[in-house]
Amino acid sequence: MEKEMVISNYDRQVDIGRRIFMEYNQDKIIRKFHLLSDHQWIFLDYLNTPYRISRTDGTIEACQNNNRWLECRSYDTVMTIYDLLCYAKNETAPTLCGEWQTIGNFAVGSSPGTGMFTKKYAKQFRNSAEKLKAACKKLGGIMQKPMARADVTCLIPVTSFFPVLLQFWDGDEEFEPELVLLWDKNSNQFLHFETMFYLQGDLLDRIKNKLEE
Repeated sequence: MEKEMVISNYDRQVDIGRRIFMEYNQDKIIRKFHLLSDHQWIFLDYLNTPYRISRTDGTIEACQNNNRWLECRSYDTVMTIYDLLCYAKNETAPTLCGEWQTIGNFAVGSSPGTGMFTKKYAKQFRNSAEKLKAACKKLGGIMQKPMARADVTCLIPVTSFFPVLLQFWDGDEEFEPELVLLWDKNSNQFLHFETMFYLQGDLLDRIKNKLEE
């Protein structure tokens, strides 16, 4: 008797997200966010990597370094892409207001902050401000004028229509390093609050991997 394949809850959620995506009007999504498409695929860049979504079954594929396409099963990546494309209800895309705030400003009730989560990355980036800048640039990041005396201030396009702002203060003998992700004040018109956590984890993991290359 063959052993049954063990499917993780994350894989199940990815498949559920794929099926839900197929319930949406793809042509409206394409027009709303000015995406490239053909009869088979919808194309977009996510954190400076080309992705495509099957118009037949909603499967998301990522373009590899060898220019081959491979199905993406990363929960954080897939759920963020689906949410960014499907959450906004109007016929036109939401607009960014250019005012930045922390994720805590979007919280309702006792929703958790992200201080402990970003703290572990801040420690890993300690004494690596220049390497961090280079890693951010590999993800399409654009360096900005320093804000609040940060050692790194970088605007990172998540997609062509949605960015986040990263700030990093390196530590010294008196202070621990600090890392903050800032979100446009209208971010909650683009995606669910919970998805911001998926996105920040995906982004910081990718920065860490680029920094270690």
